[in-house]
Order: sequence, then structure tokens, then C-alpha cells
Amino acid sequence: MAVQDKWPACLIQFEDFATDRAFSVLSALQDRCRCFNDDIQGTGAVVLAGFINGMKIQGTALQDARVVFVGAGSAACGVAIQLAELLVSEGMSEEEARATIYMMDVKGLLTTTRGGDLPDYSRPFARADGTPDMQSLVDVINHAQPHALLGLAGAGPLFGQDVIEAMCAITEMPLIFPLSNPTAKAEITAEDAYTWSDGKCVFAAGSPFPPVKFNRNTYTPGQGNNVFIFPGVGFGTWSVGAMRVANEFFLEAARELASCLSDEDLASGLIYPPISKLREVSCRVAFRTAECAYRMNLATKAPKPHDLREHIARLMYVPSYENMTGAVIDILE
Repeated sequence: MAVQDKWPACLIQFEDFATDRAFSVLSALQDRCRCFNDDIQGTGAVVLAGFINGMKIQGTALQDARVVFVGAGSAACGVAIQLAELLVSEGMSEEEARATIYMMDVKGLLTTTRGGDLPDYSRPFARADGTPDMQSLVDVINHAQPHALLGLAGAGPLFGQDVIEAMCAITEMPLIFPLSNPTAKAEITAEDAYTWSDGKCVFAAGSPFPPVKFNRNTYTPGQGNNVFIFPGVGFGTWSVGAMRVANEFFLEAARELASCLSDEDLASGLIYPPISKLREVSCRVAFRTAECAYRMNLATKAPKPHDLREHIARLMYVPSYENMTGAVIDILE
């Protein structure tokens, strides 16, 4: 609040807070100042984009998808919240949307019957439908019959060959997303995921993995990097003076990021654009965010620019040798 008082136009992005504090700060302040949490909202949006494209590749309707989460911290719950919001926007009730999600922590599947207190942020995803208490990931997979497996536990290799084979026995092209960073904490390597799935899985990680050669094919692992989301959302919010960073901004950002892939890209197994297109992607995400801000009556820049996309492109900083040279000369003088 002090930063907002000193610099009213500033947008605050915060991350790497302890899970409890991240949710409490976001809940308390997101409607009072222009801020967002990248671990919760940025991660949620970038994973959601990969999920949307993964379901297209798999041929599964969003309303029919079932997802198992391994991990129940701020990142996992941020993804789960946005996934539920996406399904609600597709016509499902909130209860129906949450029923598609199976979330596990170190003690096993989250249920209302397993005993022990659950944090407020994960309690909405504790199953209350008579689902039995289970500690084994393979047991949860066999019970849930999921289309996607998401790892956000930050505990290193958790997806063994038995896990991948169980996923493939249920879904021909399962989504395998080991999203924990850094690479040493990833739930599975790209090589193991492609090998144990016989090259059939749709793979994306939070860390970069090199291409994998298997059975005379080369597979390019996707990387669900928040950098595809937070610059565009932040810039789009600032560019139109939005009063706050609405949750809807991240849902729109996810949809826009997903749309950056062509049918040919999806057919080749890609679900994220190459990092070399980051500037173009960020501009598109910023435009979609700004459009959403006007639609929600949150934008304060009036009148609305006639060409909003051109307005955003014109405001983007262009790093160049000339700019750098001028800055150095200014400093020296």
C-alpha cells in the first residue's frame, strides 16, 4: 500500500512468498491495489494454456477432462483454481468443475474424511463425494481415470514407470506435466516420460529439457514458463490504467497464449510457442488483457484507444544498441 501511495501508476508483482502468506496477501490486497502473485496466477495461466492445447491434441472436450495434481501448495492450487474457472466458463457449475480435480499432498489424496486440518486454500479441492482415502499415486490414477497428470510438489522424481504406464492404460495420449523447478525437482525427465509412454504422451515441464530421440522420432518437450504470461498481463494492465488485476485477466491470457499455436504446431505435438516469439506473444497477451479490462470497466484510460493493439505495440519498450549508447552517454555526462 505504501508503494501504491508513492507511485500510484505502479503495478506490483510478487512471488516466492510462503504459500499461506501468498494467498492471504493476494486475498487481502488484490482488490485494493494493482498487484498479482506470479506463483499463484501466472503459473495457473501458463499451465492452463498448455492444458487447453493438450486437450485439443488428445481430442478430449474440456468438460470431460479429469486431472490429477501431485502437490497442493500455492502453485498447484493456483492452477486448480484457474482450471475450475475455465470449466465454469465452459458451462459447468463450480461443484462440477471441482469434481474433475483430484489433488494429492504428501499425505495422499485430499478428502474430507482422511483426518487432519487442511489449509484454507486447498480445502475447496478436498473430495467430499465418498472417494476413498488413498496414499498411492497409482491407486489415485486408477480410481480417477485422468486425462492429465500435473506435478507441482517440488520434491523431485515422483512419476515412475508404473505411474506413466498407468496413465497410458487409461488415456492414449496423456498429458504429463512435471512443472516443479529447478530441473532437479522435476517429477520426471522428458526422456523417461517419452520412453515409458512409448512416445505417446503430451509433455511439458516447468524446466527446459533438450529434445528426445526415441524410436527414430525426435520429440521437443514443451516448457510451461510463466514468462509467457506475467509480462503481458502486467503490461496490458498498466497500459490502460486498470484499477486492479482481475482474475479474469489470467483466464484471457491463458486462452490467448493457447491460440498462439497453429493446427500444424499442435499436430507436431507442440503446446507452447518457442521462446523466440516471446515479444510477439507478450504483445498479444497484453492486448487480450487490456480488452478484458475495458470489458470489465476496470480501465481508466479514456477514451479507449481507437486501435488498442497499435496503442500497446507503440508503448512497448524496444531495447536497441542506440538506446543503450544514449543511456551510457547520459550517465557519463
